[in-house]
Amino acid sequence: MIYLSLALLPLLCGAQPDSLPSGTVTVGQFGAVGDGETDDTESFQAALDSVAEVGGTVLVEPVMPGGGYVLTRRVTLPRGTSLIGAAAGMPFFLWEGVDRELQRGPVILARPAESEYLRDERLPLFHLAGGNTIRGLYILYDEQPWPSDDELRAGDFDGLGSETDFIERFVPERVAPHGPTIMIQAGTASSTVEDITCSRYYDFLYMPGGGKIVVRRCYLYGYKRAFAGREVKDTIRISEIHLVPNVQSEISWQHSLVHAAITTHPDNIAFDFAEVDGFSVTDVTAFLVHTGFKLGASEAHPFVDPVTGEQVWTEWGTTAWGSISNIKLDNCAVGFDCVMGTILPNQLSNIMVHVSIDPGQKLTLGGEELAHQAAFLIRPDFAGATLQVSNLSISSFAPTRVAANAAMVHQAGGRAFIIDCPSGMPPKDYASRDQAHIDIHGLVVSNIDEAHLLATSPGTVAGISVEGFVHNGRPVLAPWVDGNPR
Repeated sequence: MIYLSLALLPLLCGAQPDSLPSGTVTVGQFGAVGDGETDDTESFQAALDSVAEVGGTVLVEPVMPGGGYVLTRRVTLPRGTSLIGAAAGMPFFLWEGVDRELQRGPVILARPAESEYLRDERLPLFHLAGGNTIRGLYILYDEQPWPSDDELRAGDFDGLGSETDFIERFVPERVAPHGPTIMIQAGTASSTVEDITCSRYYDFLYMPGGGKIVVRRCYLYGYKRAFAGREVKDTIRISEIHLVPNVQSEISWQHSLVHAAITTHPDNIAFDFAEVDGFSVTDVTAFLVHTGFKLGASEAHPFVDPVTGEQVWTEWGTTAWGSISNIKLDNCAVGFDCVMGTILPNQLSNIMVHVSIDPGQKLTLGGEELAHQAAFLIRPDFAGATLQVSNLSISSFAPTRVAANAAMVHQAGGRAFIIDCPSGMPPKDYASRDQAHIDIHGLVVSNIDEAHLLATSPGTVAGISVEGFVHNGRPVLAPWVDGNPR
């Protein structure tokens, strides 16, 4: 697929800016240096403002190895404008963790000033005002902490005490609480985010409202949420997402402490959807996240606005619904955290959930303490809703290279399914709320014994129906109904 006019090829081969088509400028024309030291924020904004009237395009020229455009304040894309780095394909050809001296291309060094986030609102790095495209950028928060193996091997654990202290305190005490990397303005439509590599973000993409949003081909890893949607009233499509920590070499035991410090916190979420009307998420690989998908928001488990910090929750029946397909959640604490239900079913297909992160937190169900660890965690306010699932695989094992916080389901005391939906929830006119319904066609469970398959709170009718069940390599010939093989 050709994304830019062939008229741009002379620029990519070193031609002068006067060869650009009408309505297209470069950040270099407005003084951007890209030397890794000069603040280029004003140059980026001036370039975008210059094409606002015609809805033009701003190109981000590649930098020499070790360079990068430093941005310290919010950059706003006026309506209808585009910011383009790499003309096509990913903007970076190696793991993010390679030495800075080797990094090249359209590199953005995100260094938000404290005035951008130590205030009532945490401002985004890029604010999309509507009808925008942002593509082909490598964004690195290079001043956010990421201790090296040598630093951790020294034994002081970044001055935070023991390994346990490091895991609990590293993110809250060392990571700057920046605003989202990209925010698409509420009430707008038709924006595209694609071919972005971003590392060490606090939150990556925030969608407070609006719709007709397309996100694809993003390589990401950060401290908090990758995608957060508050009240998105129209269809969004997110595809080809890679959420994997980037390192220079194989993950060492020392370096796994950093991953443990990130994944044990429940606000490290790949997709946090409060009220999203008709989403489509497909082709995702997420490795080492706490929660893969959080659906809905309740007073007990609210959605936290990454800009204002406001805690919000949704009404039953109007919360997030859509389709989720071709998903691999590898090494997580919770695969799907189902918080608030909706009358429309969420459809899941071709799902793999590998539950092995022990967050060290407990749930109490009927006096029994369970690890907050499950492929599916169904909360009380999800009662009355339905998950329609096909081709589901759940497994658990403790990989050696993330040993700092890896534990199999049976070691941690978790379950494959935890259903906390006691009967008696107030019904709606259009739905009984006696139980949640999980309708599964094709279930394979590996390395999880029967005692750790299902836990329910008192008064809960499990509401699980399974056709086609293989447990630890052996087929269960009869359907699995209401949590009991029959």
